[in-house]
Amino acid sequence: MRRDYEYVNGQRVRPRRSFFGRLLHGATILLTIVGAVSLLALLGIWKPFGSNSNKTSREAIIAEEERFHGIVLTNENVMAQLSDISELMTYSETYAGTANVTDSLQIPYTDIDIWGTQHKIEIVYSGTIKIGYDLNEMKTVVNNQRKEIYISIPDDPIIDNNLPQENVTILQDNNLFNPIRADEVNVRLSEIKAQWLESSIANGICDKAKEHLKEIITESLVKMHSDYKVIFLDQGQKPAQVAQPATAA
Repeated sequence: MRRDYEYVNGQRVRPRRSFFGRLLHGATILLTIVGAVSLLALLGIWKPFGSNSNKTSREAIIAEEERFHGIVLTNENVMAQLSDISELMTYSETYAGTANVTDSLQIPYTDIDIWGTQHKIEIVYSGTIKIGYDLNEMKTVVNNQRKEIYISIPDDPIIDNNLPQENVTILQDNNLFNPIRADEVNVRLSEIKAQWLESSIANGICDKAKEHLKEIITESLVKMHSDYKVIFLDQGQKPAQVAQPATAA
């Protein structure tokens, strides 16, 4: 067996390596260290670059939440899902009817009609009033610990009162002495639209639209996230004020 020591002045000491021997020994140690570090990095045990930033990033926080609470639902997820059903959120009511317009020439400075100068217009119409909400004005907050989704609906809805020309039929009884004016029909249609809108608002169309919106949102979100509860906030109530995690007393 080869000896790796020698005696000097009666004492056993290791023999002094040559320059090349020491160089080879150092290189062997360095390669061993580099190989160990590479193996740890490959296995994900040690992350030498960017580890501090990753720990504080949004993705890392969500990943940590998922480890303890399951899949994390975010505000962005909720808004994306609401965007997919935005068309279903619109509430609409139709209206229809018949309006008559009569006009006669009158004796100057009196309210007395001149016989034989009357013309008539009969308007048969149907229109639609739609009530919707701007998704960009909705506020959402998700509390994954409580399994609750808070939604704030904007106060002012978007109203569309549509009375298309193809849904209007006009019957005219013209008069040679008092011909029908071009603006008479348009003026009457504008009055009809305003009257129906005023009547619909008085009968609670905006409240019906908001309730319809809540039903659609709740049904859609609960269907996709059955373990979450959807809570709608009162007017003026801030989502962030309600959705704070409960703390121990």
